[in-house]
Amino acid sequence: MKSIVYYPADSKDAREVEREIRPYLTGKGVEVVTVTSKDDLSALPSGVADGSFILSLGGDGTFLRASRLSTQLGLPVLGINLGSLGFLTDVEENEVYTSLDAVLAHSYTVEHRLVLEARVVREGQDILTTTAINDILVVRDLTGKILTFEVFIGGVRAGQITADGILVCTPTGSTGYSLAAGGPILDPTVEALVLTALAPHDFTSRPLVISAGSEITLKVKPSRDKAAFIRDGERVGDIHSFDTICVTRYPQDVDIIRLREKNFYKVLGAKFHWGH
Repeated sequence: MKSIVYYPADSKDAREVEREIRPYLTGKGVEVVTVTSKDDLSALPSGVADGSFILSLGGDGTFLRASRLSTQLGLPVLGINLGSLGFLTDVEENEVYTSLDAVLAHSYTVEHRLVLEARVVREGQDILTTTAINDILVVRDLTGKILTFEVFIGGVRAGQITADGILVCTPTGSTGYSLAAGGPILDPTVEALVLTALAPHDFTSRPLVISAGSEITLKVKPSRDKAAFIRDGERVGDIHSFDTICVTRYPQDVDIIRLREKNFYKVLGAKFHWGH
């Protein structure tokens, strides 16, 4: 059995937790591999055994990065909350050892959440492909001009949107940036995506809830300025005029380890004060 421990390299608290749990896990026969960047491929194991898992040490942002690693390796991920909100993570710092014992005893359930895959196409060539747990966002730079997109859903032209940006999110991401932009909250078990315009230049470009099986295509109309391509809050590229962004459901869901029943609506009330 192997445990891949993922944490941000600049987090002193996460480093201290990793140092504490490493001997605990190795003492129970678990091989521990520490990764501080999803791109640090040399640190990843060449093979995994039954019962192997990823341990995320940090807040929700760290958990999102660890979850993308989870989909690449096909391993479930457990989140230890060292951040402030902890909406996605399942375990608090004072529960680490009892939680690890439960995982090693296989005393947990797995929650499946859908993942996005996005391709940026320029002059007929794929120049970037990535996955996202929360959302894919194309947004103007701070001093850039407003953007115009042609929107296609399932290959059918749905319309044209002029806005500061546009994002596609999963049900998991519906409580993030999309919510702040006026999008709906989706139950994480719903098989759907949300398309939300950011500060649209009209009154009709309302958020859309779309079947998770549909491909969403965004064609960028001519603009003098480049735009930012952002995945789960991280800028990973630039978007130019005439680029096409294709967003679909990734074939591999992320598998989240749950050690206890976690009711979405109770968490929504506790963390976001919904209905209070």
